[in-house]
Amino acid sequence: MNKIAILGANGHIGKNLISYFSTSNHNLFLFSRKKKLFSKFIKNFHFTNSPKICDYKKFEKFHYDLIINCVGSSDPAKIAENAHIQNITEYYDNKIINYLIENQKSMYIFFSSGIVYDGEFKNPVKSTTKLSMNINKTKKSDFYKISKINAEIKHRLLSDLNIVDIRIFSFFSKFLDLNSSFLMADIVNSVKNKTVFVTNSQNIKRDFVHPKDLFQLIVLCMKQKSMNSAIDLYSKKPISKFEIIKYFQDKYGLTYKIKKILKNKTKTNYYTTKKFNELGYKPKFSSMDSIMDES
Repeated sequence: MNKIAILGANGHIGKNLISYFSTSNHNLFLFSRKKKLFSKFIKNFHFTNSPKICDYKKFEKFHYDLIINCVGSSDPAKIAENAHIQNITEYYDNKIINYLIENQKSMYIFFSSGIVYDGEFKNPVKSTTKLSMNINKTKKSDFYKISKINAEIKHRLLSDLNIVDIRIFSFFSKFLDLNSSFLMADIVNSVKNKTVFVTNSQNIKRDFVHPKDLFQLIVLCMKQKSMNSAIDLYSKKPISKFEIIKYFQDKYGLTYKIKKILKNKTKTNYYTTKKFNELGYKPKFSSMDSIMDES
């Protein structure tokens, strides 16, 4: 039985982890700034051990075997508006690192992003892919990317601490905020509201990791006594936009139309081909499995 802290517990990934941890014997310490809203959410689960809903001010008060940092939004629209995301990421990251310095047997899992590779993602990430960011041409929309890069660099330099950075490329589940500006939110909203889904002709590829595979990786990390590394998260198989559209057409009657959009900067192949075998991680589900199970 472990004591597990989840920061940003009210977020998309945090909610998924709670749903899987709820049936375990672990003691959960759940941190969220939206305590009233979050309290309603956790009533949906029957916990083996009742979780503690905690205030961030009391973070240092308890002992944790594992700390999972899910703080922050990855919604493109919110990221573009939030120039303070670097400060937010650094604040909570430093809070956890200071705790680790005093409790070096504890493990820290930080949710990073595939965006750390920068570039246009004309091709998927591979083992030889390197960061190619031009620091002389940064813009407000780069704050999210920079916050993740800075955190990862800091974590690797702190090699004596147990820190695992999990790079998420795409993630979809029943807990997705449908007010977000993700592709899957747009498609699901079109089905729910019986509206036409408008898109362009670009057949982008994404890799939606199944919540069960994400949880599998978390469990594998928990078994490590000592680890400091970054991991690209991947499913059994990525999926193209028009494969997703066809599924929602056949299953839910989605209607769509193609609209020519100029100056489109969408990441074409936003997924990784790097395989991480050190922990024995082997995804059981494809991106299509994720969409079928969670929609």
